[in-house]
Amino acid sequence: MSAKRLFLILLVLMLAAFSMDASAAITVIVETSKNADINSIAASLGGTVLDSMPDDSKYLLSIPSMPSTLPSGVKSMTLDTPLVLPRFRGSALSATGSGGALPWYADQPAFNLMNAASARAKSTGRGVIIADINSQVDVSHPALQGHLTTGRDFIGNSGPKTRTGATLEQSTASFLDQSTASFLDQSTASFLDQSTASFLDQSTASFLDQSTASFLDQSTASFLDQSTASFLESGSAGHGHGTMVAGILAALAPDALIMPLRAFDDSGAGDAFQVGKAIRYAVRNGAQVINLSLGFTSDAAEVSAAIDFAVAHNVVVIAAAGNSNSSEPQYPAAFPSVIGVGSTDLEDVKASFSNYGQSVFVAAPGVNIITAYPGGYAVGSGTSFSSAIAAAEVALIRSLATTGIYNTVAATAVNVDPFNSAYAGQLGYGRIDLLAAVSASGQTTSVTRQPPASRNFGRHIVRFKAGTGKPDRAAAAARAGASVHFNYDIVDSMAIEVPPSALQGLLNNPNVMEILPDRGVFSTGFAAGGGSQSSTQVTPSGVTAVGAPVTGSDGSGVGVAILDTGIDLVNSDLAVASQTYSAFGGSCNDDNGHGTAVAGLVSALNNTIGIVGVAPNSKPYCVKVLDSTGTGTDSTIIAGLNWIYTNWNLVTPNIKVVNMSLGRAGTINDNSSYRTAVQQLYNLGIVVVNAVGNDASVGVPSRVPATYPEVFAIASTTVLKGTTSCKLKPAIIANAASWYTTDGKFDPTTKIGITISAPGEDSETVTSTCGISSVGMVTLQKGGGTMRASGTSISAPLVAGVVARLIQKGNTGVENIRSILRSTAQLVGTAPYNSPYVGYTFDGEREGIAKAP
Repeated sequence: MSAKRLFLILLVLMLAAFSMDASAAITVIVETSKNADINSIAASLGGTVLDSMPDDSKYLLSIPSMPSTLPSGVKSMTLDTPLVLPRFRGSALSATGSGGALPWYADQPAFNLMNAASARAKSTGRGVIIADINSQVDVSHPALQGHLTTGRDFIGNSGPKTRTGATLEQSTASFLDQSTASFLDQSTASFLDQSTASFLDQSTASFLDQSTASFLDQSTASFLDQSTASFLESGSAGHGHGTMVAGILAALAPDALIMPLRAFDDSGAGDAFQVGKAIRYAVRNGAQVINLSLGFTSDAAEVSAAIDFAVAHNVVVIAAAGNSNSSEPQYPAAFPSVIGVGSTDLEDVKASFSNYGQSVFVAAPGVNIITAYPGGYAVGSGTSFSSAIAAAEVALIRSLATTGIYNTVAATAVNVDPFNSAYAGQLGYGRIDLLAAVSASGQTTSVTRQPPASRNFGRHIVRFKAGTGKPDRAAAAARAGASVHFNYDIVDSMAIEVPPSALQGLLNNPNVMEILPDRGVFSTGFAAGGGSQSSTQVTPSGVTAVGAPVTGSDGSGVGVAILDTGIDLVNSDLAVASQTYSAFGGSCNDDNGHGTAVAGLVSALNNTIGIVGVAPNSKPYCVKVLDSTGTGTDSTIIAGLNWIYTNWNLVTPNIKVVNMSLGRAGTINDNSSYRTAVQQLYNLGIVVVNAVGNDASVGVPSRVPATYPEVFAIASTTVLKGTTSCKLKPAIIANAASWYTTDGKFDPTTKIGITISAPGEDSETVTSTCGISSVGMVTLQKGGGTMRASGTSISAPLVAGVVARLIQKGNTGVENIRSILRSTAQLVGTAPYNSPYVGYTFDGEREGIAKAP
C-alpha cells in the first residue's frame, strides 16, 4: 500500500541517502578471536582484507556475500555503514583575510550572542587538542595558520575503502560548475561575479567596513539579505566542510590545536569503520575533545564502540543533531555519552532545519555562520557548525578543568524554551553561553532546570541473566554507584543513571547480559487545529468509517490502557479508570494533550457532548509514559508496560488492549528488554496496538516498537475526498494512503509489517502550489472541547477501539484477533489507494481498512 517518500530539505546541511548495488561485493566489519588469522578468514570467505583497527582485533573486509554461518575465529560480522557528509548551502564572501591568532570573523553577531570575546579573556583553549573528523582541510588557509596540529588522512588518494553508498545527487546542483569555472578564480580574487550578485547590497552597507572596524552596520543592512544574496548549493558535500568547521574552532578557541582527521573524501563519502578508526586514533594521540559534524540514522556499532572508548578515556565527544527538522534521533548525537547540538538563530529561535528531541543536549547558533572556506570565506547554516561551536566551548572549559564538563555545558546554557513554545523541553538544556561556561568552570555547578526526558545523560537499561532477583539487581547498581530509576518485574532488567566511567563495574558483573543507552521515545505527533466547544456530540469521520458503536458492540467490559502523555482526568466525555500510573511520579493527568486526543477516539462516551469513540463503553486506563513535550524513554515505556503486566487482571474490567501512539527509530534487536516486555503482554493475550509513525521515507523495520511481531502496526489513510487548487493534480480520493504515513508490507511468517490501515485524517487538500496539507479529524481536546488532528496517532486508537469490540464479542488470542481484523477489513485488495504525492511507491499490499464488528 503506501509509501517511501524522500524529503529534500533545502538551504541546510543534510544527510544524503544511500543505495547499495546488489551485484557488488559487500564490506563488513569482522571482529576476530585472539590469535585468529584474518588473512585465512578472508580467504575462506573469498574476500580480501581492506583495513584494520589497531589493537582492537577488528578488520574491514570485502566479501562476495554475507555467510550463513561465521567462520572459525570470527566473533562477529556486521555490514559496514556507508556515510556521507552533510550537503550544505552557503553564501560566498569576497573578503580578504590575513593570518594571525584570531580570524577577522571572530566578532560576528552569532559569536557575540554567546559572549565569545569576553570568554576569550578567561580561556582561549590553551593546552587542548580538538580532533575534527571530517573532509580534507585547507591547511594553507590564512585563518587556520598556527591553529593546526598533526592530523591524519584515513582516505588518501584512493577514496573510501568502500563505495557501497552513493555520494550525493550531482545532477541536482553543483556548488560551482567545475567544468566552466574554478571554485575561486585566483586571478580576479572574486568568488562571485559582483556585477550580477553581491553578498550584501554594497550601495547601502559594506559587509566588513575595515576602515571603521564595524563588523556589520545593523542599521543599514540585515545580516543576510536573502533578496540580494543568493545561496549556493553544494553538490560536493565534502569539499569545504572540514575547512568551514576548522575555521569556527580557530575563531572561538584560538589557542587550542585542531587535529584534522580526514575520514571523508571530497564527494563526502566515507564509512563507519573509518570514522571509528579516526575516533580511536584521536584518543590515542592526545585529543581531549572530538567533534563529529556528521550523522546517520542508525546507531552504527563500530562508531558507538569507538565513542565508548573515547569517553572511557575522559575524551568529550560532540556531534551535530541533524538538519531534518525532526525529532527522529540522529547518531552519534543521540548517544547518551555524546553532547548533541541543535541549531538556533540570533533570536534564540530553533533554526527551521534543526532536529530536536533526543539528539539535542544543547543548542548553539547555526544560521548564517561566517567561517573559512578553501581559497576564501563563506557563510553557512547547519548543525554541523553548531556542533563546532559547542566543541570550541568544551575546549575552553577543558583548558580550565578536567572534570564536570558535561554539567558545566548544561548548567550554563541559556533557557530558550520561552522563544520556542512548540519545542519546549526538546532543545536540550538551552543555547550555550561561552562566558558563563568559562566563568563557572572549576566551580561546583549544578543543573537548575530539570533535564528534558529526551536527554537524560548517563541513563542506561541493564539486562541481567534470567532469574536475577530485584534485590540482587539493586545491590549491583549500588556497588557501581548508580541510581536506580526502575527495577522491573516484567523483565530481568533495571533502568539506571550512572557516570560513563562507572559502567565498567556493571560490565564486570557476571550476571549482567547487556547495558544499553536509554533511548528517547516520542509521541507520533500530529498536526492540531484550533479547539472548539460544540453544543452537540460529534461523531469523528474515522469512527463512522470503521463503524459507529451499537448496542452489543461498544467495547463494554474491556479495559484499554492508553500509554501516552496521560489523559485529562476531569474531562466529562471520558470515564477514566481510577487506577492510573505515571512513570514520572505524581498525577497521570495529561499536560500535553496528545493522550487525551488518543483516548477520546477509543473511549469517548456516547452522550451529548464532545465526540463519541469507537468503543465508548470500554474503560480507559491512564498510563503516563511521555512528558509534557510528548517525550519519554525506553525505560519509561517499559515502566508503563510493567504496570500493566502487574495490574492487568487486578483491575475491573481487565486490561485487554494497549494503545501506543508513540515510537522511535530503531531495529527489532536494539533493546531486548523493551521487546521482552512487549512479548510478556503478548503471552497474556493482551493486544498491543501501535501507531507506525509519520515518516514516509522509512519502513516498519526502522520503527520501534512497530517492528516487533507482537504488536499491531497501524498505518494511516484518508476518510473523505479532498479538494484541489492545483491545475496539475486532481483531488485526493477517499481511502487513499496518507501522504505522511510510514508503511511496509505485512509478512505472514515474521508478522512484521502493517497489520491494518485506519483513518488518520479527514482528507487531504492539494494547494495552489501543488503541495499537500492534511485536514485533521475531530477528537477531544485537553481542558474540554474538541480539536482536529491527523497522523498515525489518530489511526491507532481507532483500531484499538475495534479490537476492544472484537474482544467484547468473545474473540481471544492475539493472532486470532489479528487474523479476524485483516480478514474482515473493508476494501481488502483494493485500499488503501495510491497517493498522488510525489515519490509515492506501492509497498506491495492493499491490506484494507479496519472494520468494527
